[in-house]
Amino acid sequence: FIFLNCINLFIQMSSVLSEYEAIHQELRREGFIRTDYPPSPEEVLWNKKVMTMKREELDKLKTFRLKRIVKWAWDHVEFYRRYWKSKGFEPDMIKDWRDVVKIPILRKDELRKDLSANPPFGTIFEPELAKRIRFVGATSGSTGLPTFQGWGALELDYFQEGQARYLWTFAQVKPGKVYANYLNMSGFYSWGPPVVETAMWRCGATAIAGGGETFFSWKNRHMLIFKLWKVDVFATTPWLHRLIGEEAKEQGWETPFKVLLLHGGAAAEKTKKKLFQVHPNAELAINVWGTTDGHMAIEVPGQEGQLVVWEDMEIFDIVDPKTDEPVSEGERGELIATLLNHFTMPLIRYSLGDYVKNEFITDPDPKFGITHMRFAEPIPGRVEWMFTVKGKLLFPIYVEDAVNDIPDTTGMYNIVVYDDKMDKLKIKIETKRSTVDSEYDKKAREIIARDLDLSPDDVDIEWLRPGQAVWTGYKLQVFLDQRKKK
Repeated sequence: FIFLNCINLFIQMSSVLSEYEAIHQELRREGFIRTDYPPSPEEVLWNKKVMTMKREELDKLKTFRLKRIVKWAWDHVEFYRRYWKSKGFEPDMIKDWRDVVKIPILRKDELRKDLSANPPFGTIFEPELAKRIRFVGATSGSTGLPTFQGWGALELDYFQEGQARYLWTFAQVKPGKVYANYLNMSGFYSWGPPVVETAMWRCGATAIAGGGETFFSWKNRHMLIFKLWKVDVFATTPWLHRLIGEEAKEQGWETPFKVLLLHGGAAAEKTKKKLFQVHPNAELAINVWGTTDGHMAIEVPGQEGQLVVWEDMEIFDIVDPKTDEPVSEGERGELIATLLNHFTMPLIRYSLGDYVKNEFITDPDPKFGITHMRFAEPIPGRVEWMFTVKGKLLFPIYVEDAVNDIPDTTGMYNIVVYDDKMDKLKIKIETKRSTVDSEYDKKAREIIARDLDLSPDDVDIEWLRPGQAVWTGYKLQVFLDQRKKK
C-alpha cells in the first residue's frame, strides 16, 4: 500500500512537471516568447505578431489562458483550492475572460497568514515546481511581512520577453546601445539582474547593473561611470534621475542619456519637463509601472500618460475598495490583476493596491500599431497613499506637480500624513535658497494652494536644505505616514 502511494505520488509529480514544461515549449513554439534574438536592428517591433494581434484573437487567448491558470491552481495548488472553496467559487464558473470578476479577490493579508503558517513560501506554490525555482523576489515589507515570489524557467522567460518588448520598441535598446539599470539590486528585488539585465542581452545591448540604492554611498564612482560609458538608456526613479542631472550640471558636464526610463512611481508631467532641463541630451522620458510580482505597464511614446498592458500576460479589473464590487467604466478604484502564465506561484485576482481609472483604450496606437489595451491616464499611486485635505482627495503625484512650480527647489519633498482627513497639507520641501523669507514662503504656499485647489492657509511648509529630504534606497519617500495604526 505504501509502495503504491509512493508510485502514485511520483507519477503526479512527473505529470505536473511535464505539463509545466509542455506549456513553456508551447509559448515559445507559438511565438509568444521570441527565441530568435536579437532581431535585425531594422525591426521596429520586438514581437510584431503578438504586439499587433487582432482584438478578437486577444479575447480568445485571454479566455483560454484564464481557464487554464484557474484549473491549474485548483488542481495543483492547495492554497487556492482551500481559499476558493471557502468563498463558494469553482473553476467551471469561468466561461469567458470577463468572468474574472467572479473569482474571489486575494489580498496580501491572506498571503501573509499562509506564509507565516507555512514558511518560507506558504501553500500558494505548486510543491514540485517550488523545488525548481530559479529566482526569488520579495516585496519590501514596508506594510508588514514581506511576501515572496518564486520564478521558474517559464515565468522568467516570459517576463524577460515582456521587458524586451518595450525596451527594444520604445527605448531603442538594440545592439551597440548601453543600458544602465539603477533600480534596486538588493533585498530580493525582482527587476534586478536576473530579469531586466537578461532582457538586455536578448536585445543585444550592453547592460550595467548599477544599483540605485548604492548611489548615495558611491556617488563619485557612479557619476564617473555615466561619463566614461556614455550610457544611452538610463533606468531609475524620477527623483534619482533629477538628482543625478542636477549633480552633473553642478560639476559642469551633461549626462549622455538619450532615453530616461522612469520607474518606482509615476512621474508628474512637470517632473518630466524638469528632467529634460537637467538631462539636455534626453529625447524620451517613459513611465514604467511594475511590481515585484511580475506585472508591468509601459507608457507608449507619443501617447503621454497611456500605459500599454501586454494582454497575453495578464488581465486587469478594477473594484471599489470598500465593497470589492467592480466599478463602472470611467470610475476610479483599486487595481486587481491576474497573471495568466505564472504556474509556479499563481497570482489570480490579486489586489495590487493601485488606485486607477477604469478606462482603457483598445484602438491601435498611431505610431506602432500596438493593439494591446492602454490605460487612458497615468496610475497616480496606491490606495493607501490617498489622503484628503479639507475634503480634497490628493495623491503625492498631484502635490509633486505643484512643488515643481515653486522656483529654486530641488524637486525633493516629503508629505507628512498625520490623518486620513487632514485640515492642513503639511509638507517638507528642499530649497536651494540659503535663507527663506516670509515672502518666498507665502508665494510657495500660494502656488501649491492654486494647483491643488486649496487655500494658502491650508498649506504648511517646512523648508529643508538640499539633501535633507527623506529617501528609502533609490526612492524619495514622498509619503511620510504618521497616522496611528489601527
